[in-house]
Amino acid sequence: MSLRMLLLAGLLLPLKALALSCWMTSGADIHFGTLAAGEAATASTSVKFSCQADYGATQYINVCLSSVESSPFKMTSTGDEEGKQYVLLFRLFNALEHAQELNSPASGNLMQQTLVAAGNATVSGRFPLLATVPAGQSQLPARSYFKYNMDLRISWRSAAAREALQSCSDGSADGEQTQGASRAEATLNDGCFIQRVTPLNFGMLTSTTTLGALRSTATLTARCPAGTSFALGMSSGTHARGSQRQVCNGDGQCLRYGLWQDASATRAWGDLSSGDALNVSNTDGGTQSYTIYGDVPAQPLTGTGEFVDDVIVTLTY
Repeated sequence: MSLRMLLLAGLLLPLKALALSCWMTSGADIHFGTLAAGEAATASTSVKFSCQADYGATQYINVCLSSVESSPFKMTSTGDEEGKQYVLLFRLFNALEHAQELNSPASGNLMQQTLVAAGNATVSGRFPLLATVPAGQSQLPARSYFKYNMDLRISWRSAAAREALQSCSDGSADGEQTQGASRAEATLNDGCFIQRVTPLNFGMLTSTTTLGALRSTATLTARCPAGTSFALGMSSGTHARGSQRQVCNGDGQCLRYGLWQDASATRAWGDLSSGDALNVSNTDGGTQSYTIYGDVPAQPLTGTGEFVDDVIVTLTY
């Protein structure tokens, strides 16, 4: 009897390695808010991305960000009565290095992030950006301005060793991806408007601290065209008892307080109907800040918790 040997030979084919790839997960979303024609403005945003490494050894990755079009970028207005559109310019800078501007790959100054990824691992990063509207665009009409589908580009280089990793800042790359998900918007206002009012905070009160008067300040920031006269008024608040303003807690227990135009608390700050509004003549135009002086007169403290009041600020011109 013979022993029959059967030898099965097979050709082992290597699995095809997956090439490293990167992609944007979130584009820049830029909101400049409301500003006056000619005014400079800034807004913070970022571009987020992820990269998946090849199978195998750890990889070092340089990811670079650029724009398809050259800076400055253009937000376009809605059309006027004749269908004419207007352009508001803006720029994007590296939020960590303001001298570096986002531009086309041909600029040779791409923003770069370096990542390290284990085999087949996915890693993520972000490019923090500072968006700016340059001052001086004063001839534009009051309209809403938009830029939709702004095309940004990420590119990448990879290597198995850090010392072998090449920069992609010269525009060269192992791969790239372009995405049009970024956008920007702004509204120009040629009238007067209130930009900001900070909270008036008297801090932590105790039965001892209310035995004497307490003082605090807030800041009101408004903007009007040059030569505009206007009035800033303060309502009596949601808890007023007659003309006396009050801050109250959730149990209806209240403390009296006042708002004043001056630090010596001699000029009350009310609304137009009371005749105590702050009258302003803004000769130079632009943004102006005004201090709101608040005081809590000496009085017994009843109750605990958070004492609040809401005051409506009006600008009339």
